Amino acid sequence: MRNLTLVLFVILSFKAVVTTGQELPNLKGLKLNRRADFKNAENTVAKVTEYLFQTPIDTKNKARNEAGKFLVDWMNGTPDHVFYLEEKETSYFNSNSDLLLMYMAALAKFSLAQPLAKEKQQQALGAMNLTLPYLYQHSDKKTWSKELWQLYDASKNGKLKEFLYP
Repeated sequence: MRNLTLVLFVILSFKAVVTTGQELPNLKGLKLNRRADFKNAENTVAKVTEYLFQTPIDTKNKARNEAGKFLVDWMNGTPDHVFYLEEKETSYFNSNSDLLLMYMAALAKFSLAQPLAKEKQQQALGAMNLTLPYLYQHSDKKTWSKELWQLYDASKNGKLKEFLYP
């Protein structure tokens, strides 16, 4: 009986951790009108990026779509961070908005975690190192282009910088 109670406790604890890890903060009341609004929203942006990285890509998931819209609005308006969406890096996502959103989430996550990393190349490499493992686990690899596979292989082999910036 004691073992059954322990097993049940462990299972319920694990389920609680998994469930709370995938909760999206309430975004409805957040306004992004003034400079202070964007600065105050940074903690929420961090939670939104975590949510996006913890949930699989699913265009039918309304909460995920809401999170993506909020993130893009914040990235477009924040005066405190600059994000570079250069064709050299974004072309690998083959016009797939879900894959591109994950790259943008990675840019935001990296920028918040590394506020002194302002150089384009440094941001792009940091974001790619976050994006590619997620995409490998959570996206439909059948839709990946040959170039995205090459990018992933370079990343996996520790040659991402050399591949992106020969």
